[in-house]
Amino acid sequence: MSKNVGRQDVARLAGVSESTVSRALANSPLISEEIKQKVRGIAEELGYFPSRTATLFASNRSFSIGFVVPYYPTIMPFSRSYFPSLLDGLLLGGLEREYAITIVFENNLGRYRSYYELITSHSYDGLVFAITKEDFPELDPLIDKGLPFVLVNNYRDGAASIYARPEKGMAKAFEHAARLGHHRIGYITGDLRFKNGLDRLAAFETLAAQYRMSTTIVEGDFSRTSGFAAYQGLGTPSLVMTGSDRQAFGFMQACSERGRRVPHDVSVIGYDNFQPAQTSAPPLTTVDHPITAMGKEATLMVIDMIEQKKPALQRWAETDFVVRKSTVPLMGEA
Repeated sequence: MSKNVGRQDVARLAGVSESTVSRALANSPLISEEIKQKVRGIAEELGYFPSRTATLFASNRSFSIGFVVPYYPTIMPFSRSYFPSLLDGLLLGGLEREYAITIVFENNLGRYRSYYELITSHSYDGLVFAITKEDFPELDPLIDKGLPFVLVNNYRDGAASIYARPEKGMAKAFEHAARLGHHRIGYITGDLRFKNGLDRLAAFETLAAQYRMSTTIVEGDFSRTSGFAAYQGLGTPSLVMTGSDRQAFGFMQACSERGRRVPHDVSVIGYDNFQPAQTSAPPLTTVDHPITAMGKEATLMVIDMIEQKKPALQRWAETDFVVRKSTVPLMGEA
């Protein structure tokens, strides 16, 4: 067969227009399954493979999902375990449905002025937001126009979202702490500008009251630095919980530098259960946050919105709890 075979050759043998060939090979819903099969068979026989540009043009899609992550000049997002763990899930979802995942920096949209423009320009078919502040008005035009996007670790009216509720995992953490005899507990909050920071604090306060725990709360921002800095304000509780594993590692570092041993002098419970928690010294007892599974679900949700015009849905994931070696009975009691 000639190397110069083109779309017009497929169209002539199939008895259809060249635009129908393009649409059929792009799996357009405008073309019947019978015509698609006929065109595909002839194209395969002739050895014709359309260019990606032609395929995208025919389908009016990019087959690409924008993964929106925050950008800070002093630290890249993928130096923190949350973002690569979430990206792993997005990539699994994209692989399953044959969509590419592309990084978009929240504070630098390049030639585009808004998230609305990112989608309507067909640069991306939809967006997944890794984390957004509770007050994030940039979402309003997307909601108003019904454009496909999904929030992870946030939720609001009119927006599709996947969110891990903290109550189940944190309830297990309190049950564990009480069983070990702890009754004075410190807590380092996450960033309270974000819904997950607020919800984890609310769950902590509710459970502390339920178990009649004496508490000291220090505000943090999910970072390791804030965990380290919180040491000074916590006093001497027998157990400290944190809003993230990174805060737990920072607090444990502060303990080490001040000669306070974990878990012999103070037990520590984190929140996330990302890979570093398994290999820290000591391995960290922590609330399990299923972020990779949530990332995959977010990708599938946004693709369903693109392809099936499904409405925005709020979906909920559940947290769990993993016991490792950073917690022991109070005063060594059994």
